[in-house]
Amino acid sequence: MRLFIDWSFIALLLVCVLCLFTGCASTSKIQQETHYTAHKDLSYGDHERNVLDVSIPDGQTPEGVILFIHGGIWMYGDKNDRPLFLDVFRDRFVVASMNHRYIDETTHIGDLVEDVGSAVAYIRNFCEERGVDVGNLIIMGHSSGAHLSMLYAYSHYETSPIPVAFCVDMAGPADLSDIAFLYNFKKLRWLKLFYQVAEKATGYHPQEGDITDEGYSETGQSLMDAISPLSFVSRVTPPTIIVHDVSDNIVPYSNSATLHGVFNVYGVDHSFIALYSGIGHILGAKKVKGGGLRYNEALEIRLVKAMNEYIEKYCK
Repeated sequence: MRLFIDWSFIALLLVCVLCLFTGCASTSKIQQETHYTAHKDLSYGDHERNVLDVSIPDGQTPEGVILFIHGGIWMYGDKNDRPLFLDVFRDRFVVASMNHRYIDETTHIGDLVEDVGSAVAYIRNFCEERGVDVGNLIIMGHSSGAHLSMLYAYSHYETSPIPVAFCVDMAGPADLSDIAFLYNFKKLRWLKLFYQVAEKATGYHPQEGDITDEGYSETGQSLMDAISPLSFVSRVTPPTIIVHDVSDNIVPYSNSATLHGVFNVYGVDHSFIALYSGIGHILGAKKVKGGGLRYNEALEIRLVKAMNEYIEKYCK
């Protein structure tokens, strides 16, 4: 008995299957469009650096506010050094990046934290004037910006104009009294810079022996503790996502390891993205033409996933 095969039907079936798979592949590559209105260089204070950028989703109530603070040892950097991966949140969140005053002989860390508070209040008022409800705040930053994010979130948890949902710490100094800072800066031959930064950050002129390449005096220790986010951790500290690469030769990895341990003691919900990829303190960041920073791709994927998990948990 001969089996009759309808080759035209088989060919048609194969074409349909091929179209199905190629269609699915093409669809998966299409990025979802974001719809938002951007507002640039808004002045939230009297100083020339008291400016920020804000984008507001079009036609829907945002799930909250994401505020990013740039790095630069509190003396450099700009709001345009924002992570480009935050663009994936712009159709759901108010997304902002801010400048703050730089530390100098008369402007210290406490003044920078005040800038953060003023920026948060401005964002709330700016949105409310446009009929946009902002329910909660995700505050984040890289390096010194992460430090300010944590310091504000942990010390202003109950008074923030927009309630803090959670914090994202990207290679931030959590414990400025960590003597590993001295080791790192001595190795880089930057000890003189460290002393200058410490003086401008605290507003105190170190006396002989307060800060040496071997450690801190009692006065030096208390000065550093007073501006360390670690000192403000309690049972009501906002949840925090920590990101740190073990090869960081500027902000010691031990800062984040200690923060992780203290969080465990106080029962603070947190996620520790510990990296062993050699991307260092800058986390693989590269400037992109037109503004913004592109971080290590694998890190961006992990961080966006972690942020979405925390958004589901704390912003609904």
